[in-house]
Amino acid sequence: MAASVNIVSTWVNQEPCGMLATAVCSVSASPPTLLVCVNRNTNFYQSVCESGFFCINVMSETQVDLAKKFLAVSGAERFELCNWSTLKTGAPAIVGSSANFDCSVSGFIDKGSHRIFLGEVVAVRNADSDRPLIYHDGQYAGIAEIKEPCCA
Repeated sequence: MAASVNIVSTWVNQEPCGMLATAVCSVSASPPTLLVCVNRNTNFYQSVCESGFFCINVMSETQVDLAKKFLAVSGAERFELCNWSTLKTGAPAIVGSSANFDCSVSGFIDKGSHRIFLGEVVAVRNADSDRPLIYHDGQYAGIAEIKEPCCA
């Protein structure tokens, strides 16, 4: 399945924590709610459980190197790869991402090895000009506009 590439981040015990995720999607427009699926055997899972918030940073096509480097390193070193700020919850938000969705955990569902965190969006920052980075079939890709055929 093709999906947008996201770095999901939180802050707990004075430490930033994050993961690369494609299992992110919209749930509701009212209230604005997104979900992210997190393996329960990860540090990130524990961090979100403790903090109660997270930020979904939608990577842009220009951030493919950041996405690859984020996977290659771990811990606090990940947070030295780019510029960060915060929005309402205090979760780290990547400066220059296509979008940042700052979320407060509003519920969860356990399924198999993962927890589906529901996050009510409490703040948004958009970079209207960037196209999102996509991951499909083991490859990163961008979005190209489809030219519709002209009718005669």
